[in-house]
Amino acid sequence: MTLRSKFAAVLTAAGLLAGLLVGLTAPVASAAVVPVSATVETAPIHGSGDAADDPAIWIHPTDPSRSTIIGTDKGTDGHGLVVYDLSGRELFYYPDGRMNNVDVRYNFPLGSSRVGLVGVSNRVRSLDFYKVNESDRSLTKVGSFAPTANIATPRGFSFYHSPDTGKYFAYVTDIGKVEQWELDGSTGSVTGRLVRSWTVSGPAHTEGLVADDEMKRIYIAQEDIGGIWRYVAEPGDSTVGTKVVSTTEVGGDIVQDIKGISIYYGSGGAGYLLAASQGGNRFHAYARDDNRPLGAFSIPAANGIDAVTGMEGIDVTNFGVGGPFPQGFFVTQDTANDNAQHQNFKLVPWQSIAAAYVPALLVDAAYDPRKIGAGPVTPAPPDTTITSQPANPTGSTSAQFSFTSTSASATFACSLDSAAFVSCASPTSYTGLSAGSHTFRVRASDQNGVDPTPASYTWTVDTTPPGADTTPPDTTITSGPPTTSTSTSASFAFTSNEANSTFECSLDGAPRTACSSPQTYTGLSIGSHTFGVWATDAAGNTDATASTQTWSVGPSDPGGGKIVRESVSQATNTAASTTLTVPKPANVAQGDLLVSCLSLNGGSVATTGVPAGWTRLAAVTAIANPKVYGYYKVATGSEPASYAWATTSTASGGGIARYSGASGLDTAATSASGAAASSGTVPAVTSTTANAMLVGCMSVNSSSVTLTPPAGMAQAVETGARRFEVADGIQASPGPSGAKTWRFSSAREWVGWLVALRPKTP
Repeated sequence: MTLRSKFAAVLTAAGLLAGLLVGLTAPVASAAVVPVSATVETAPIHGSGDAADDPAIWIHPTDPSRSTIIGTDKGTDGHGLVVYDLSGRELFYYPDGRMNNVDVRYNFPLGSSRVGLVGVSNRVRSLDFYKVNESDRSLTKVGSFAPTANIATPRGFSFYHSPDTGKYFAYVTDIGKVEQWELDGSTGSVTGRLVRSWTVSGPAHTEGLVADDEMKRIYIAQEDIGGIWRYVAEPGDSTVGTKVVSTTEVGGDIVQDIKGISIYYGSGGAGYLLAASQGGNRFHAYARDDNRPLGAFSIPAANGIDAVTGMEGIDVTNFGVGGPFPQGFFVTQDTANDNAQHQNFKLVPWQSIAAAYVPALLVDAAYDPRKIGAGPVTPAPPDTTITSQPANPTGSTSAQFSFTSTSASATFACSLDSAAFVSCASPTSYTGLSAGSHTFRVRASDQNGVDPTPASYTWTVDTTPPGADTTPPDTTITSGPPTTSTSTSASFAFTSNEANSTFECSLDGAPRTACSSPQTYTGLSIGSHTFGVWATDAAGNTDATASTQTWSVGPSDPGGGKIVRESVSQATNTAASTTLTVPKPANVAQGDLLVSCLSLNGGSVATTGVPAGWTRLAAVTAIANPKVYGYYKVATGSEPASYAWATTSTASGGGIARYSGASGLDTAATSASGAAASSGTVPAVTSTTANAMLVGCMSVNSSSVTLTPPAGMAQAVETGARRFEVADGIQASPGPSGAKTWRFSSAREWVGWLVALRPKTP
């Protein structure tokens, strides 16, 4: 089965209207079983047979679109944890044991840090804990301990965070036995202390667990002729529970076995307790406050994704994560995946579930699970900055300082040369200073406290009369045109080794004239040119030897029918954005051919999102991440400073290569994409003329992989944050170029394209 990430494109008009008219209190819904559609499914689990069990959702702290699903694999041949992105693509696999149930909490105090903590029941008789590494979403194991012998096979697992004490707890169950462990991460490793244990009355099998951190409740699901029990979650509370849901055999509304259970958080105690009916192939919603039944939903086959049946664990989030899930989503294990593939997990937009009920269920994004354990924010004292100060050294015995603070209501105190701080205001001046070193300090204070790190400045007062300066400055050209160029414009930047110098410039032996950096010339003739610049210091000494640069301006076809890459530019968006702006390459001249490559992290570029004058030559969008596009244009006499492509919201990168001597495309581009591998090969193009320039772009789904261009091609642009490379090379004879292979420093999914540029006729 090919990994699929299918997004729902259409909601019925009635569904849309119901979603828009959602309130923030839990309504009484009908008891009908309503169908909803999964829009994303994950890659299959590694283990065979009954392996996949329970998912948990982790919300990224700064970019919700980079959130993940963490799934368990309890199979004897898979056994571990798998981390998926929101498209269902596997990111990481940890074969650490027969993992059963998994849960997530935020801001857990681990050593001196606060971390996102993943807890999981390991059937090899342990509770295992991992921290989430926010930079790449990987997991690092940070602790493990065994429950008591009463828990023969750890199955059910749930975290609980107490709003009263701020402590974190782990619940574990097996065959009716329940244990509550207080967690401690002060040593940098998670340990546990047993604080409560009991046995659930009735049928013995218990696995589904979920805690309501706001209402201080723990729910435990019984299989067989059972139901769902509700207990108070605090360790000192009674172990006498209330049965709030019953199976149909004892007059309830849910078909056994009851498996995964989860909480949808709404404002003010609203929301839902969700439960999976394995025997009924459906999911039930109960009011979060009094647990009254509100009806059920099923997930039939749709959007190219098979139906969900025989499900185990579930999870849900009310928090919008962008993309296909702007109002949160529901995720469930699926026991019978299609095409006899290993089991996996299916994802449903929450708004689809809410709108399917009559009246609609609530959609409420106010609850942010990332704030669990964060506690109140303590305002920081103001920070102080010195904005102006005397020169160092200076001959003046007076000094004036200006300063500011991050707090608009702050007052200031100043100190000179270790004297006590006294009240002051900006600007503050000092006179009659002695020769030597002095230090000024200033600190701001407001209702949140005093700046603990005052701003300071040290300078020297030198009253010794200066001697006559007779040493001329040294002049340096810091940038200029390439040695050969087709551009009739040139710009030079230059500097001097002495402050406050002035400059004179000359082009091709013309008289010197006053100038400043940068100095630009236009309308240059074909041929050799020489630029010179001289610095003069404040004492009137002029550099006796000019700093010079000689270069040649050639025709737009400098190679007698050959194409030359003249300059390149590039840009990246490391965070999601809807615009990618790439600057114009240096020294663009009329008639130059510009070729661009854009690499997107799962986004797209619409036809209307292309800047004026650019024509698309390739769009390689077969896999979810990356997608790569190619465009070209012939430069006019007046090009903008940059070019902006409109994209869907995504991280992206792009580069532009400028070629002289090219008249356009020689052939249509070829393209290819592939699964994770250590190389990627793009099919050959067939050139019709000699000395065609082959230009190719290759992109992989990693920012830490190095790309090596194909033999006979040289790297033109390589960008790290959105990893892609543009490479080019001359093909001397017409005909097939041969397939071109890029090599990667580690195996990654890849996309690429290749095109041939036609040289101008000499």
